[in-house]
Amino acid sequence: MNLLSILGKVGTSILADVIPGGNTILKVVNQFLPDDKQLGDKATGAEIQDSVAALPAEVQAQVLTKQFDVEITAIEEHTKVITALGDVDKTGHSTRPAIAMMMAKIVAFSVIVLVSFLAVAMYHGDSQTIVAIGDNWPLVIAILGTPTALLRSYFGMRTKEKQQKYQAVSNVRPTSILSDVISRIGKAK
Repeated sequence: MNLLSILGKVGTSILADVIPGGNTILKVVNQFLPDDKQLGDKATGAEIQDSVAALPAEVQAQVLTKQFDVEITAIEEHTKVITALGDVDKTGHSTRPAIAMMMAKIVAFSVIVLVSFLAVAMYHGDSQTIVAIGDNWPLVIAILGTPTALLRSYFGMRTKEKQQKYQAVSNVRPTSILSDVISRIGKAK
């Protein structure tokens, strides 16, 4: 990928934060710049573009068409992120998964018992049992509600933990479809 394409992706962001291997690209650009115009590690795409625009036309063309292996570096960085997340997961945190498994078993057992009672009552034509179970829906919700709520919170917390781990390793904030839609609506107004 050439420098012009890279700068188009970076925009006004800091190159090293957006593009893996951005510091290497900065070193190459700095080779073409005079000593008094050297760019620092926190140079943005716009600053790089302005610095290159100040160069003579033939040097500009040479710099902007210079090819960089950004895709390979991006793959290597992604591999490092996945490896780091895997290493954290290998630590063997087992209390919360054990509780989640226990709650899943309780929910499954409760549903099987409830459905079994209903099936037996329907098979024998016992409408009183079916009506009694239907009238006791608050009890059914109470029996199923607590373990279900624990399961939902467990899986929600795991998602937040993984997002935090990803952000810590990659220094990039994870986005979701919902946050993207909300940010776009906010920008449109």
